[in-house]
Amino acid sequence: MNLENINKILHGNALIELKKLPAESVDCIITSPPYWSLRDYKVDGQLGTEKTIDEYFGNLIKVFDECKRVLKKEGTCFVVLGDTYSGSSNEVIPDK
Repeated sequence: MNLENINKILHGNALIELKKLPAESVDCIITSPPYWSLRDYKVDGQLGTEKTIDEYFGNLIKVFDECKRVLKKEGTCFVVLGDTYSGSSNEVIPDK
C-alpha cells in the first residue's frame, strides 16, 4: 500500500492535482467548487470566472471526471454546489 497520500489534503488547481493521483486511490472527496460568476479569487484559470455558464459546467465536468477516476469503487464524494453564498442575496424574506 502506498502511504504517500494517506490523510492528505490537496491544495491547488483541482484538475492538475487530481491528475497526479492513481486511479481508484481515494476514499473520500469533499469539495465546494467556486460558484459561477460570484467570486474572483484573483487566480488565473480559476473555476467560476468563465464567460458563460456552459464553459463553467464544461470545466466542472472535467474536474468530476477526474474525481470519478481517482475515487475507489466504495469511495464517497461530497459536493456543495449552489448559486449563491451567505450574504450575497438581495432577496427580501417576507414576515410570517
